[in-house]
Amino acid sequence: MRLIIVRHGESEWNRIHRYQGQLDAPLSELGLRQADALGQRLRNEQLDVIYTSPLQRAALTARAIAAFHPTVPLHTDEALLEIHHGEWQGKYADEIMEQYPQGLREWREHPTRSQMPGGESFSNVLKRTLDFRERICADHAAQTVLVSTHDVIVKILVADALGMNMDRINRIWVTNASISVIEYGNDLPYLVSLSEACHLGTLASTREGQKAI
Repeated sequence: MRLIIVRHGESEWNRIHRYQGQLDAPLSELGLRQADALGQRLRNEQLDVIYTSPLQRAALTARAIAAFHPTVPLHTDEALLEIHHGEWQGKYADEIMEQYPQGLREWREHPTRSQMPGGESFSNVLKRTLDFRERICADHAAQTVLVSTHDVIVKILVADALGMNMDRINRIWVTNASISVIEYGNDLPYLVSLSEACHLGTLASTREGQKAI
């Protein structure tokens, strides 16, 4: 199976450095343009099925791609939701740094033992992500699957393919509306590309431009 993973376009809350988690922030004006560029980039790809998180920032990104593939099935799957940030959701990055400095440091440096107050444990998001990966590998062997999802889900899939320690996932940067590709077969999985964003040009979001990660 060939898995094409895209992170959603920039959301309005990405733009203003606000933690969103499973809150349904819309795409920003830039994010809409990024999604359109992503759709154009993937218009000639042979896709067999598309899966998306139900949150609108990912779903609208998926639809921008699906517009060029009108006969390809498009499924919504809650396994692709972003991690639930609990009490952090809706707060600005500067507020988190001030109110939860130890928790933020632990999330960035040791996410596997981190849990945001009132939020989802890392073990839960890891399980649902890997369960999803196993399911689509079984259901879509020898096919090309596109997934539109969120930062943490992309990082887990990449880290799993590389056999990385999950505590290192926040050392991976995934650009909005970027493409990462993993190939699964009878041998080891192979990471073919990571956070490819050439199609975005000057529309690309920078790492320095996002604090709520």
